[in-house]
Amino acid sequence: MTEIEEGGQRYRLTRLDAMRQFHVSRKLAPIVPTLVPVFLKIARSEGLEDIASSAVLLQPFAEAIAGMNDTDAEYVLGTCLSVVQRQTTATSWAPVWSEKAKACMFDDVDMGVMVKLVLEVVKDSLGPFIRGLLTSLPEASPDSQPVGG
Repeated sequence: MTEIEEGGQRYRLTRLDAMRQFHVSRKLAPIVPTLVPVFLKIARSEGLEDIASSAVLLQPFAEAIAGMNDTDAEYVLGTCLSVVQRQTTATSWAPVWSEKAKACMFDDVDMGVMVKLVLEVVKDSLGPFIRGLLTSLPEASPDSQPVGG
C-alpha cells in the first residue's frame, strides 16, 4: 500500500490483483513505446513529484490515453482508480472511483490528478513488468523520442 499527497489531499493506493494487472498491461501494451520516456523518468526519480511538474513527460501519457479507444481508456482509468482511496477524516478513507457508476466520487479530482493517480497505480502494480521492459532497453534515455515522434 502506498500513500501520496496530491492537490492538498491524501490518497491511499493498493495494488491491482494479478488478473487486473494482466488486463491493464494488455490495454497499455500498444502505447508502451510512447510511454518509455515516462517510465524511465519514473524509474530514476524518487516519485511522481519530479514528473508532475514536467508537462513534457506527462504529455505522452495523456496523448497515448487519448489515442486509445474509449472502452480501453475507460477500462485503464477505472481499473486503476478503483484501488485508490482518499482520506476524508483523520481516520476514514473513501473510494475515489465508483465501479457501479463508472465515475469519480470527488468533484475536485480533475484529469491532471487522475493521470497522476493512474500513473502511480501503474508504477506500483506493474512495476516488475515496467522494470523488465526498462532493463531490456539499455540504450533508451529519458530524452528518447517515441517512434514517429
